[in-house]
Amino acid sequence: MFTIKDKKPVENIQTPTAKKNIINRRQKFGRYITVNGCNGSSDLGQLTVAVANAIRDRVANAFVDCPYALFGNVEGPAQVILHADYRLVIDGCKSRCLTKALESLGAEVTLSYAMDEDFGFEKHPQPATYSQEQVQIVVTRVLEDLGKLGIVEKELVNQNE
Repeated sequence: MFTIKDKKPVENIQTPTAKKNIINRRQKFGRYITVNGCNGSSDLGQLTVAVANAIRDRVANAFVDCPYALFGNVEGPAQVILHADYRLVIDGCKSRCLTKALESLGAEVTLSYAMDEDFGFEKHPQPATYSQEQVQIVVTRVLEDLGKLGIVEKELVNQNE
């Protein structure tokens, strides 16, 4: 497993696409945020993926990266996550498995949400039956919290360019 201690200087990263992603993100945005949903098996786990993708689509310097690369010792994707300035984790339930997993590796999680605990959504087994209204409720709150960190939506970024 990669830990935060395994974060390499960009010039020492062997995977060309990872090195390029980090360099490009830094050049374009300065700081970037990695967004991860737990992708759990319940409806709320599946909701986390929809929320992560919606955040990625609305925030210019937000990227959905693969947190599981950290546990599989996949150097390139792991380094992209380790180099992120902010880490947003959206867990399906109060167990907060993904948040705990990233923190166990020494990765600081900037913002963490659990769909049941933080939003009062009820967890159900598959198939996924979350609503677009639930996605919007979570996205609205996450965007508000990101705004407090100075991270803004794409439309706002484009107006200031």
